[in-house]
Amino acid sequence: MEIDGELYPWLTVAVLAWGLLDCFFGYRLFKLTLTLIGALAGSIFGQAAGSELGLGWPGEIGGMIVGALLGAGLAYLLFLAGVFLAGFLFGLTLGILLLANWHQMVAQFGGLALGVIGGILAVKLQRVGLLLATALLGAFRVMLAGSYFTNRVDWYFYLQHPAHIPVLVDNNPWMLPATLLLAAVGAAAQFEIGDSAANNKP
Repeated sequence: MEIDGELYPWLTVAVLAWGLLDCFFGYRLFKLTLTLIGALAGSIFGQAAGSELGLGWPGEIGGMIVGALLGAGLAYLLFLAGVFLAGFLFGLTLGILLLANWHQMVAQFGGLALGVIGGILAVKLQRVGLLLATALLGAFRVMLAGSYFTNRVDWYFYLQHPAHIPVLVDNNPWMLPATLLLAAVGAAAQFEIGDSAANNKP
């Protein structure tokens, strides 16, 4: 899918905002994000089903509503799968970032191995796993989208082709330390917010 050139800067700002929210509030927003993604996917499938059945626009709207409700409910029930996926993406991203200076295949397979470990740990230690995963993924998203404004990097290309991310990180030495620093700040903020909320409970 191609993005219109005029919309690209606005979408970049949206990705930046999403990354910041994930980095600093990801754990608290995780269930909501997962539910919204399920609702969006369900509404798309529901609308397509209504169109295929030839029910006209009322059927398509009804399909979107029913699909959104089913998708949101299913996504909420699949919370553990989402936790594993978040941990997997954390390990994958961390592995690719740390091994970016090695051969591209080493970075990819190392990232996959760390991803599996991260997914298992995220399920075992849900709060810590999700908190670290959302902080790192959000920080990397901020750096990737922000590099569009600084270096005109096509972030959408790298989201579509994650296998090229090691090359991007290797060609931009500032990206790894900046991502890890922002992730550390985001994780610390999330821990602080979580601890404050726990202490304020009656």
